[in-house]
Amino acid sequence: MTLSLVYKIFAVINLIMALMMGLASGMLSETSGWGEATIGITTMSEHHGSVLLVLGVIFWMLPSWTSEEQLKKATMTMIVLQVFLFLVPIYHVGVGAIPQDAFFYIFSILHLALIGLLYWKSR
Repeated sequence: MTLSLVYKIFAVINLIMALMMGLASGMLSETSGWGEATIGITTMSEHHGSVLLVLGVIFWMLPSWTSEEQLKKATMTMIVLQVFLFLVPIYHVGVGAIPQDAFFYIFSILHLALIGLLYWKSR
């Protein structure tokens, strides 16, 4: 597995999450225990989905925009950003804003594993 492939995996995950946030905000609201999706929840979900879409495209394209050495150098910044994105849902679980269910644990473990791969492949 190469560093470029790890970036592509992150891109695909971000693009899938973007589709979920943009197209399934009602379902996300109900399964998170927030009740019926309001216009505010739908708007924020679509906004967050658009950010994930942009992030997914950047992760997909970055390996083709840079040399291998430049990509390795950029990876440390991407790791810091991904750690932040890992910590936010943990905070939300801690304050009871999102459920602490199997999806949360599976996604958290997958996210940590991919962050570890970014680090490992950038060395």
